[in-house]
Amino acid sequence: MGALGSLVRSAPAALFGATAARTSVLRDADRAVRAPLALSRRIGFVQLAGGVGASTTAALVANLVAHRRQGPVLGVDAAAGARSMLWHAGLPDAPPAGTAGRRPDPVSAADATAGLVRTGSGLYTLDVRPAPEYDEQGSPPRQATESTWADAVAPVTRFFDVVCTDWGVRLPGVDLTAVAYASHAVCLVARSDRASLERAVSVVDALRSLEHAPVVVVAAVDLGAGGARAVDAVRWPPGTVSTVPTDRARRSDVPRSSRDLTVATRTAHVRLAAALLTPGRTAR
Repeated sequence: MGALGSLVRSAPAALFGATAARTSVLRDADRAVRAPLALSRRIGFVQLAGGVGASTTAALVANLVAHRRQGPVLGVDAAAGARSMLWHAGLPDAPPAGTAGRRPDPVSAADATAGLVRTGSGLYTLDVRPAPEYDEQGSPPRQATESTWADAVAPVTRFFDVVCTDWGVRLPGVDLTAVAYASHAVCLVARSDRASLERAVSVVDALRSLEHAPVVVVAAVDLGAGGARAVDAVRWPPGTVSTVPTDRARRSDVPRSSRDLTVATRTAHVRLAAALLTPGRTAR
């Protein structure tokens, strides 16, 4: 609980309202992040449009969970672009795509983690995106298909407490449905303006109605300040939205650790992680 204690001590009174109740909410969220899991939990981060910050959110949550849990946590990069999850997680020189160094049919955690690069938080990382063709050297990686993800991740999932995947941009329909079926929880990352949030809400019920009923949380990222008003203007299904405030460190040209974030931003990601790890937990 040392990391949480530091966060609470560094928080201004205005953030926590100087009340024991607000501090208790944060402690409950941290406890949920650390709680034992009966089975490995798969969390998918996805956005319906580019430039919102799904990769940043995925990296921050994955690093946070890896730091606070005793069991191993895996971060999987399946999104197109050079600055996806692994870059934001602290690996500017990402490991090559593929399964080198891992057994295709592991029988132990040592088999499952062999050859995987770790971030400073302890997060194991795996890049499942296709390597550029010979004539495309230097071009940004392309997004991985769901079948490529399954081939690389399914054999090792059971050896990790949590598997966080950055899926990047996936459109409603077949792509997003496949992502949802690969996940116990889906985090839809959306810009906190009225149109973007209403579009996100429109797919929440569809995802929740799938046969395996995944947890679905919308992370409303305030990229322009004042987004809280847009969040309040939208009618949300219960336990759906988690707000993420503006933070310059999220838009940095170099990977940033959670220590570089404001207290409000770190608090928001703790609560988001708790909502994704705990079925039925209220996000807001």
